[in-house]
Amino acid sequence: MKRFILLLMAALLIAPIGMASITPDDDDKDPSIKPGIRRLHPERERAKAIKKLQEQMSRKADPNADPWDTADEMWGTVDLPPVAIKDSTAVEGRRLNGTSKTAAEQTALDELLNTDYSIKEYGMGIRRMVWHDEPVTATIEQLLPYITTDGGECLSKYVNREKTSNEAYFVFTFQDSVVGPLRLCVQYCADDPLNYDELTFNIDGFDYMLYPSDPQRGKLDGNLYWEMSDDELRTAHKDLVYALAHSHWVILKLKGESGISHVKMLSDGQRDDFAHIWALYRLLGGEI
Repeated sequence: MKRFILLLMAALLIAPIGMASITPDDDDKDPSIKPGIRRLHPERERAKAIKKLQEQMSRKADPNADPWDTADEMWGTVDLPPVAIKDSTAVEGRRLNGTSKTAAEQTALDELLNTDYSIKEYGMGIRRMVWHDEPVTATIEQLLPYITTDGGECLSKYVNREKTSNEAYFVFTFQDSVVGPLRLCVQYCADDPLNYDELTFNIDGFDYMLYPSDPQRGKLDGNLYWEMSDDELRTAHKDLVYALAHSHWVILKLKGESGISHVKMLSDGQRDDFAHIWALYRLLGGEI
């Protein structure tokens, strides 16, 4: 019995020395847990990465998203994890950036890369808006609460046509079921004369120009100067009309003859007025 106990103790002392001398062989490990493979199931992580890329691209296509927000920029932020090679069929795929891919994987990647992610179709602000002959979705009954008539002219009920106000708005005549030309009116009033002869509408970051044909000017009591222009909008102004009716923000610059400019950001209400009058004009049969 004593001899058995001595042999057992000797075996326990020798075992750690023998185990310390054994070097793990990475070649004996399953490929999915070898060093260099970051996760047990890289194919799942790759699918997650592709999904992330698609979500980022979808956010870029959102017309309500901030076009200058680069916090989640799609290009260069998605890290596609490597795919573990488990059989010889993977080497049949093309080699891209040093990573072998199966034919199916390469086809999926080509389809992803060749998809047209152009934002042009979504009308985002980072693209200059141009004329589109699109149908009006509102009805006359829905628009009438926002409209008033003044001497046979249709315009927004919120526009102040007094000479002391600063305004920019659409207006048109409608008499005996006949629709007159769409016009753009601008009013300026300040304690210094401007004598503006050029209008620049910066709409969602892009400039649209209009040169008023015959601005009217005068002086009021209290050292106030007023200026007004009223211009018929023609085919050459189609992009401007469309952009004003679909804008997210508008800055109007009135450039004076002496080089001095008056800059004004239009309110949300003024932008809505452009959209309402333009829609009513189209519904009544008006064209440019």
